[in-house]
Amino acid sequence: MRAVHLVPAGVVLVALGAIGGAAQLGHPAATPRPVSSPAAIRQVPVTAAARACPPAPGGAAAPVALLAGGAAAGGTGATGQGQVELTALPPAGVPVHAAAAVRAQSPGALSVLTLPAAKATGKQATTQAAQGWSVAGGGAMAQGLEAELTQDSGLASVRCAEPGSDLWFIGPGQQNGGSQVQVDLMNVDSTAASVDVSVINDGGQVQAGGDNGITVPPHQTVTESLSSFAHGSSVLAIEVHTSIGRVAAAVSAESHGVTGWLPGTAAPSTRLVIPGVPPSGSTAGLFLADPGPSTAKVTVTAITPQGHISPFGSQSVDLPGQSASYVALSPLGGTTAALQLSSNVPVAASVVVPGNAGPGVLTAATAPISEQAVVAGNTSGDGMTASVLLSAPDAGAQVRLTEIAPASRGGASVTDSQVVPVKAGRTVAAPVKAPKGAKHGSPFALVITPLRGSGPLYAARVETQGRSSVVSIIPAASALTTISLPPVRDSYEAISPYPSSP
Repeated sequence: MRAVHLVPAGVVLVALGAIGGAAQLGHPAATPRPVSSPAAIRQVPVTAAARACPPAPGGAAAPVALLAGGAAAGGTGATGQGQVELTALPPAGVPVHAAAAVRAQSPGALSVLTLPAAKATGKQATTQAAQGWSVAGGGAMAQGLEAELTQDSGLASVRCAEPGSDLWFIGPGQQNGGSQVQVDLMNVDSTAASVDVSVINDGGQVQAGGDNGITVPPHQTVTESLSSFAHGSSVLAIEVHTSIGRVAAAVSAESHGVTGWLPGTAAPSTRLVIPGVPPSGSTAGLFLADPGPSTAKVTVTAITPQGHISPFGSQSVDLPGQSASYVALSPLGGTTAALQLSSNVPVAASVVVPGNAGPGVLTAATAPISEQAVVAGNTSGDGMTASVLLSAPDAGAQVRLTEIAPASRGGASVTDSQVVPVKAGRTVAAPVKAPKGAKHGSPFALVITPLRGSGPLYAARVETQGRSSVVSIIPAASALTTISLPPVRDSYEAISPYPSSP
């Protein structure tokens, strides 16, 4: 999709191959070093983490649910509290009143923070500006950090994104309710980022034109409209790629005044798992994109409580290269599931489930949970029901679900937990709710922890109103408390392809 970026890498690989060949011609082969044993790999606590929350729809104040501090959520128990600081990322080129930083300093406790709306200055003083927010965790508060933009009730709408250099989204075009589509690019770093935004719709790859080489200044937000690419299409696949620096990104789609969010999806791959496909009263749909030049033949398997189901029978979904498509999933009926996709070439994918209004509620392909995952903004009661859809495509798993909420008395938190078994090749729907002793009407956080010996686990939190009206889906992503560090050797070796001077 972006060959111009691959050419320099290819040149480097050729040069390295030539260097290696010259070195072998001039010197005997070196004795290979022994591979480091697992015992030599150190587990160290995470001490810094970053997220970026997108602007709230309409530039309004932004409620954010946040959980940090791995010691209270099953982490390492690192000493020192640290802190989490939320800092405004004002819109580039728009003068705004500076907003004070917001801080959270309670490890392992759920915080629901209201971030003030940005007010423009000068001639635009009466307008609200699209302002993002960086979330920076330090010390023990960086462990297990997760933040989400929420509704006023504290129910999560979309995860605050991790910065990266290659980010993917796929969701509805105009024909499926995505009439107004925009991407928010947020730079949490101290250096400018250069960003290319590429789009694929039903008609193929779209020439982005002005959406290449976008400069996102340090600690600022740039918002770009993609609505022209959505016009007349049923699906949009969006790649956000940086050639300099990194950004966090969020994509929203508006229909009839209601804004829905496209969760970030896993990069194109030949094997994808989309967790959290709940039963719904009407047809769900699969969005697919093939960014490469070759035709994709995609096999879809539904992982259900009863086992594997092939919604399209023995047939594959064929998708021409550099194109995107929407496929109805009506054969799933009322079955809770995850979707496993296998393809001969890399593809990107997500699923839309009809909701109360707007373009619907989406879930997207994710990686299996490593260590733990956190969903900070959940609600129960008053007609709202929360559940976690747990899927184990390969081997069985044992999963601990921990709920954390503010206590009804005092400033402490209350917790509750359960262990849920998931058989191999099955999906389990586990109800979750605020723990006993929680403050009435308050949201609660959820920690999803696969226990030792579990196979790869995929999960999503689903909120419904009434019996079957889906309100929110948050695909679970790993929220690490530790990272693995390989051993460091005390030597550095280099070679040169050129002979020494006589």
